[in-house]
Amino acid sequence: MKPGAKKILNSLVEEHMTSVVRDSITMQRNTKRPRRTLHSSSINLALACLQKRNASTTNTPIVSKESKKIDLNALLTSEISMPPPTEIGMTLHWLAVDGVQPTSALNPHDDDDDHAHAHAHAAIQRKRTSTSNDASDSSIALRQLWPRLVSDELQLYFTRITHALSAHPDAAITRLANDTGIQELIPFFTRYITLTIHQNINNTHQCRLMIHCIDALIRNRNVHLELHLDQILPSVLTCIVARRIGSPGENHWLLRDEASDVLVRTCALFGDKYGNLRGKVIQTLCKALELQGDELGRWYGGIVGITKFGAKTVDAFILPLVGHWNVWEGALEKTSGEVRFGLQRCQDALLVS
Repeated sequence: MKPGAKKILNSLVEEHMTSVVRDSITMQRNTKRPRRTLHSSSINLALACLQKRNASTTNTPIVSKESKKIDLNALLTSEISMPPPTEIGMTLHWLAVDGVQPTSALNPHDDDDDHAHAHAHAAIQRKRTSTSNDASDSSIALRQLWPRLVSDELQLYFTRITHALSAHPDAAITRLANDTGIQELIPFFTRYITLTIHQNINNTHQCRLMIHCIDALIRNRNVHLELHLDQILPSVLTCIVARRIGSPGENHWLLRDEASDVLVRTCALFGDKYGNLRGKVIQTLCKALELQGDELGRWYGGIVGITKFGAKTVDAFILPLVGHWNVWEGALEKTSGEVRFGLQRCQDALLVS
């Protein structure tokens, strides 16, 4: 054999062996075999794949010179009968409106379902009308938000907690103060609490229960209430400085005391994040002290609320009210009943401060 042919043959054999070894290593890796030694079965798999690859390359059809000729005129005529491809583009349409798919050409729909779609659309319109007529109805708003925001488990949790607040309030409040994973329900709880206070301002028991719920959510370290303070604080301030809370004979003084404690705890928790929070709250309490007349409940709530903020607020806002003591003493001799008891509570609040 000539030296040149021998050199070419050696290079071809070396390249072939290198390819076989590389494929064998790949087979060994894919079959999850140990990588220390190359197994004979991996080499056999590599050779079998090489044989199939060579067979597929050798069996490629060879185009004959005597193949059938194609008539271009006939091809062009046949293509004219076929529609041209649609140009790629984009258009906007309503896929669904308030959960109802509109009957447009772009939306697939059946003719049998037209009546059902029309009925559903009419139901939504009636619901919109009832919502606009009665904005205080919380159930409609909640049902619109449930399917989109909250899972079935959280819906069940919210339902059970709201029912337990009337049957077992202590257990429900304990759950609100300790449970985790209820952050998604905080908007619904805050709305439920604010609406309950607004609708039951003449029911001291319900208002106290909602104040305890707010206190439980504040003490729960697993939830964040920063984004809902604009709904919580007005409700708490209402329970402190409202002109009239509860029916005659009910102990609304205790409600004002408990709401003041919750208000101070809220300001202590979020006062560092919002520097003007304490100032706005104290300003609201001071406005209750500027009112004239026999609104003793507001006076008492303002005095108690400001007193809870410490000695500096007492010196700045409570001490100037000492001049009213003589007025209250003169009024005590002329009045009796609930008004007399209210004057005594206001005097007690000034003494405690």
